[in-house]
Amino acid sequence: MNGPADGDQDVPLEEKPFDELSDEHIGPLGQLALSMRPDEWKHAETDHFILHYRRMTEARKVAREVEFDITFVAAALGAKPEDYQQKSHVYIFEDQNEWQEFIQKANKPSWMASFVLGRDLFLSVRNTTPGAPPFDSRVLAHETTHAVVARLYPGVRWPLWLNEGFAEYMGAAGVAARKNQTIQRHEHTLDFASMSLDALQKVQVYPDDPVQVAILYETSEKLIRYIMTELPKDRITQFINAVLAGRSLQDALLYVYPDKIASYEDFEKKYARFNK
Repeated sequence: MNGPADGDQDVPLEEKPFDELSDEHIGPLGQLALSMRPDEWKHAETDHFILHYRRMTEARKVAREVEFDITFVAAALGAKPEDYQQKSHVYIFEDQNEWQEFIQKANKPSWMASFVLGRDLFLSVRNTTPGAPPFDSRVLAHETTHAVVARLYPGVRWPLWLNEGFAEYMGAAGVAARKNQTIQRHEHTLDFASMSLDALQKVQVYPDDPVQVAILYETSEKLIRYIMTELPKDRITQFINAVLAGRSLQDALLYVYPDKIASYEDFEKKYARFNK
């Protein structure tokens, strides 16, 4: 994982015995993680997270960034601090073999390098999974976005395209904001963004093939990147809520941005040409 950017502030991180944590409720996957080399886990808290880790060095890096990311993502969604008070647990794996053993026992795809379940984060910070991106600040901001969404929309399932597209966009945007840089500096080229919007909306489960996973993620990212770049950013929560209320992509766009989109056909043409 990359070191702190210029201007990053250290986050107070207090190591505690497990029985002194403010939230000792551990879900089944958390229990599985802590059962692996159990005597080596350490525990600490920040304002919004409970971290489980082996080395304080990695815990401090993660804590510094997730505390920035949660505030950044929540602000983008129009949330106030009192809206996301419940803490997330963060499990930090540094051993790739141990991570592979964990995801196998957890029945997760072999390509999965980090993931969020509910509001909790499971991170492989020394990731060498074939076909997966190396763990970095952008990946961490992506996963933190999922955790923030889970805290702000408890029990609400987002469509895959919205869930991953928003997380991918906010991953780059969060790193850019923290480093005071342009978002373009942290955005991927979208070489795999080849799925049609109709097909994208029909995807209900994650593919098994890593190439199809890349196509899903990058097409989703392109869609949200277009919306956030070409349309008013301050309406993104209204757009999300329209989709969650059951509107199709077409209906949500025309409902939220009627003054910006002449027709859905016009939107599709401009989206197809979009390459920023």
